Amino acid sequence: MTSILALDTSTDACSAALRRDGMLESRYQVLPRKHNHLLFSMLAELLPQGAADANIELLAYGHGPGSFTGLRIAASAVQGLAYTLGLPVAGVSTLACLAQGALRRGVVAEGDRVLTLLDARINEVYWGYYEFTDGIARRLVSDQVGPPASLPLDLLAGNTVALGSGLVYFDALPTSVSAAVSDTAAGQWPDSVDLIPLAEQSAADGELVTAQEVQPIYLRNEIHWKKLSEQGPRA
Repeated sequence: MTSILALDTSTDACSAALRRDGMLESRYQVLPRKHNHLLFSMLAELLPQGAADANIELLAYGHGPGSFTGLRIAASAVQGLAYTLGLPVAGVSTLACLAQGALRRGVVAEGDRVLTLLDARINEVYWGYYEFTDGIARRLVSDQVGPPASLPLDLLAGNTVALGSGLVYFDALPTSVSAAVSDTAAGQWPDSVDLIPLAEQSAADGELVTAQEVQPIYLRNEIHWKKLSEQGPRA
């Protein structure tokens, strides 16, 4: 697909990216608790003539894990656009997006593995483990949440870089895990630019969803998402 609009508001970073006719334009800003205003400002800049005239073929969003409120903002925006434009949607793991961004920035290379860690508060981390195949971050285990000490003792193998806001808990990881990390990269946040190749892969794998199926992925079982589809499309 040549025209993709991607949105992410899952963490302290808010971003939007539009790839169309081989050209990529994006907006990115780290500004916690301002995402609702920021995102729609970014969309106005990327789509000055409106979404209906942008010839978008696919929508993508960071579906989580991440901030409860942040995830709802991107999901609501994408669902509204999907209903209005009749477009398919790719929901992409925030942790996969973080890993993909590390590859784009040159923090890691093809053949490396990435342990992505996001601060989940209450002394827990969201974590995922990825490797790269043909330039795409592919998960080795399912994304999970829990205390840092709960990571499997034999989790890591090969050259592994750990990154993300969850590095604040690095010293609390099992010794066998932290000792197997070859390098760390702090200050990394998800960016919508990195949702685009992952969304294309989702399309190739037949994993797209409809507007009605859009929903955040929280990982914590005690948080129950009232599906936006139950509320109907937004004007």
